[in-house]
Amino acid sequence: MEKLKLALAEADDDYLTGITNKGILKRSYKDLETAKITANFIDDSAYVSVDNVQCVILTPIADSSCTCPSRTICRHIITAVLWLKNELLKDEPEKQEAVKQDNKENNLQKELEDFPVDKLRKAMKKKYFNSFLEKAKIGILPSMEELSTITVDIPEDNTTVKLLSPLEYSACTCFSKELCKHKAAAVLAWKLKHKVISIDSLVPVEDTVSVDTEKLHFCAEHCIDFLSRLLSDGLVRTPEDASEYAEAAALICHNAGFPEGEKSLREIGNRLKAYISHSPQFSTEYLFSAIMDAYLLMRSILGEKDPNNLNEITGEFRSSYKITDELELIPFAQRKVTSMAGYEGDVYYFVNKSQSGNDLPFLTFSDIRPTYYDNNGRSQMSNAPWGLYGLCNVLMSFEMRLTLPKLSGIKLSSSSDTKAVQICKPNLDQKAVYDKIYTDFRKLINENFANIKHNDREVLVMLMPEKIISSYFSETEQTLTIVSEDYYGQRLNIKARYQSKTKDFFEQLVAAAKTMLNNPDKKYVIFGNAYIESGQCSIYPIAVYDKINVPEPSAEKREKQNTEININFLKLFKEISGMLCDIIQCGINSFDLYVQINNYADECETSGLIALAEKLRDLSDKLSAKNHTYSENNTEIIRLIGEVYDYLQIGTEKTEVRCAIDNLYTIE
Repeated sequence: MEKLKLALAEADDDYLTGITNKGILKRSYKDLETAKITANFIDDSAYVSVDNVQCVILTPIADSSCTCPSRTICRHIITAVLWLKNELLKDEPEKQEAVKQDNKENNLQKELEDFPVDKLRKAMKKKYFNSFLEKAKIGILPSMEELSTITVDIPEDNTTVKLLSPLEYSACTCFSKELCKHKAAAVLAWKLKHKVISIDSLVPVEDTVSVDTEKLHFCAEHCIDFLSRLLSDGLVRTPEDASEYAEAAALICHNAGFPEGEKSLREIGNRLKAYISHSPQFSTEYLFSAIMDAYLLMRSILGEKDPNNLNEITGEFRSSYKITDELELIPFAQRKVTSMAGYEGDVYYFVNKSQSGNDLPFLTFSDIRPTYYDNNGRSQMSNAPWGLYGLCNVLMSFEMRLTLPKLSGIKLSSSSDTKAVQICKPNLDQKAVYDKIYTDFRKLINENFANIKHNDREVLVMLMPEKIISSYFSETEQTLTIVSEDYYGQRLNIKARYQSKTKDFFEQLVAAAKTMLNNPDKKYVIFGNAYIESGQCSIYPIAVYDKINVPEPSAEKREKQNTEININFLKLFKEISGMLCDIIQCGINSFDLYVQINNYADECETSGLIALAEKLRDLSDKLSAKNHTYSENNTEIIRLIGEVYDYLQIGTEKTEVRCAIDNLYTIE
């Protein structure tokens, strides 16, 4: 009987609400006033008749049963428990209260402390556990109220968990009787709150590596065979349906779980389409680079046996996003994009106003979808993310605060967990904006290119030139070039290609350049993507604004650096790359410049580039020997071309930044 009394003492209103609900508890109190109740006791069980319905009250209370049709804790059981509390505990309330509190501390708390974390992780599963962990690391835990039961609210899932003793009788509004992910999250949150475990002791659940090595290797071999035919025959012998072969190879990559390969082959296919259709956007150099990058990627697949490394090389079909601190964003630019890889849509740009994440001055949200499955292309823009009403262009209407934002690099996820709160109309004339504007072009290069492989991502910058030196339009390339100069006399080119889809912005850029030429006191801020090409830093403009209040630059002397050696290296690398690029035009089978390759090898050796010289001589010998055979196997030649191409890419990358700084003074 003592065990039953203790269980009844613990069963206060909060506990009873936890095993049932507030409505049933309220109804039971009302029934208690009029119900006819009798009881018999056997050991620690009570057999209670409530209006001719038979209840068996056990310990723990949640194990009790009733003869009514209900399959859960019904009003008869709760009425019986309330009656038993009145009958058995009325003579010793203080003693029972003390025993109840002591037992509560010793029972529920001990159960929560001892519950194994591995079991919680398994119940939450990978995605939910990792998401919980990301929030916990930035201090976001579910709210909880600790009474005789512990109530934990999980707002993102719209669920409430009641943690009871014994823990297996805890309740969740998802109605799961098992240890659901919400109950597991509630227990884990309690452990973290009470420092039973530390956040550092928890590690994300990693993906189980399940790479079909045989399938990937077959895919890589197929793609190398296709790329070899392109290089061997050259564009002059490329059939009109070559882009369809590239599309088929991309599909094989997709089915093999190889997203990086799929992306590369789709880009090659689209560039082949541009060649066949005589598009002005076609570039032999870009096609050759795309082919060689794809070839090196396939070679890395064939040369790798470790599943973990293969999984990293193959890439992701969708970017992995991680939760970060609350963000405040200022929208300031929108751009329509069409990718050679087969995507189309809009990109929205934001100034990151938050103190956290200052290493990410700009953030983006992309409303982009593939068009290669849809002959009609995009028909309309998507709905706005983050609980906002309207289409995506509403993002440009106000500054906003994001809670539980998810980031992959500078890209914002459209996750439904993220919520946006409107703050005010966008205002670019504020410190958060002009702190990110460059008035010193050398500083722009040093801060954005010195320590990164800049070809791997966009380099977004805002700059305010001191003046415009010249502006001219190339009819053949359909490109506007604006030569801008900063306070220190350093110059950058702003280059924009004319496209019908961006005609309005192009005309705005032309007007801004004309205004600055005619009125030197007029200042504009340019936002765009910075890149280094042929040793010069240029800007591809995305948006242009009237003057924003940027502090005047400080007066200091600037001395031109002597980087003649680097410039010579860059020139040599470009000449060799241009010669190799001729291969895609005429094909390996018709390529006869092996004497010129030997000459470049001699020049490389004289310059101290011994490794490159050896590769070039080896390539020259293989090409020369090909003239004396009928073999169509160009595998070894293509391997050498790949090695030379890779060397040139790395060498160019290392020298271009230094040259770009020096060339700030040579642009005319």
